[in-house]
Amino acid sequence: GCILNGKLYPFGHIERTEDCYTCSCGKRIMHCCSLFLTPISYDKEKCKVILNKKRCDYDVVDKNDFSKMCSSLEPQ
Repeated sequence: GCILNGKLYPFGHIERTEDCYTCSCGKRIMHCCSLFLTPISYDKEKCKVILNKKRCDYDVVDKNDFSKMCSSLEPQ
């Protein structure tokens, strides 16, 4: 198998890892791609990006209150 972030995965296709990647594990190499997109358009001073591992997506939340979501900025 292959080891990714300390966890052993079997040879072959791995649909989803604990860290939200899809991988192909071979005898000599392991290729992985992320299942999430990283947000770039948000107020970086007021908000923080947190990976939601249940959904394999990011939440953009208020730095002072993680229960409050931040809205995305409009494209300029």
